[in-house]
Amino acid sequence: MYVINYKERGETPVELAGSKNMTVRWLIGLNTGAKTYAMRHFEIKPGGIIPLHTHEEEHEIFVLEGEAAVLGGEEGMVAKKDDVVFVPSNLSHGYDNTKGKKSFCFICCIPLLPTSDTQ
Repeated sequence: MYVINYKERGETPVELAGSKNMTVRWLIGLNTGAKTYAMRHFEIKPGGIIPLHTHEEEHEIFVLEGEAAVLGGEEGMVAKKDDVVFVPSNLSHGYDNTKGKKSFCFICCIPLLPTSDTQ
């Protein structure tokens, strides 16, 4: 067991093609002792985007601050502070903060699958 401030985890740019002004911190994953789930902190700065993409693993998301357009869902869908977003396996999804005035930050939990990027 451990307790750590999330800012002590390394922050790295998201390298997905088409992404802009976005970082990730792997809070919990294989490298920190997890066996079943990973927890990540994402920040999409104003003007940023993570374009449509898919993953085998489902995503459970809790929005900490800001708001962004949800891509791949119903037209006009927006996620904002205190919202919960569920993304099923293999569903195309993304987030657009290109018109935002502040960062869109969220926690994303995923199962650790053999094919996922699980730091």
